[in-house]
Amino acid sequence: MTMLRKIRWIAVSILLPLLFAGSAYVIARRPKPEYKFTRRTTVVTSEKASFAVYHAPLPIYPPQALHDRVEGGVTFKCTIAADGGIAQAEFLSGPAPLVAAALAAVRQYQLEPKAGEADIEIPFSLADPTLAYSPPELRDRPAPGRPGAKSVRVVATVNKEGRVDSVQPLADSPAFVQTGIDIVLHWTFRPALRNGQPVDATLVLDVPVG
Repeated sequence: MTMLRKIRWIAVSILLPLLFAGSAYVIARRPKPEYKFTRRTTVVTSEKASFAVYHAPLPIYPPQALHDRVEGGVTFKCTIAADGGIAQAEFLSGPAPLVAAALAAVRQYQLEPKAGEADIEIPFSLADPTLAYSPPELRDRPAPGRPGAKSVRVVATVNKEGRVDSVQPLADSPAFVQTGIDIVLHWTFRPALRNGQPVDATLVLDVPVG
């Protein structure tokens, strides 16, 4: 067998099957699914109980889950207290490595003040992970009110410059609510920081009004 015939034999017997197998693998391989979230938080409720979400902190992506490329949504069945806080959160579905971080976030949620139940999904996307987050911080904290003084709970929206854009009251006492809103609108904050960058954010505040 001449050298040329040997080269042809190697090409036909070994290289061509390898090239065919490689091409078949590339064609048959399915692309990795991508999770795309149009909203950071989705609240799914029954017809009997729908809730407005006033405050939904961003979940911190667990480092190990990020390293392992784990993503998806974690859903809880939540019992909502009369004041709109999360009284109880029962895990329903989602990737196990993300559950603890999702639970830590959903426990801080503030919904409109009424009792009921709702399913809340916390999404995690590798395309835009939150690695670190610090909430807005009041620059000049007011003196605490006297013991037994009246206070009003509100949710303030603080922009990237640290100014208050809007205030959502969580009480039904108009005389005190307007006072609380007026006070918060004059406060200034260090803005929230997400991954080291200023972002718009919400903050639950108990405002002394008397």
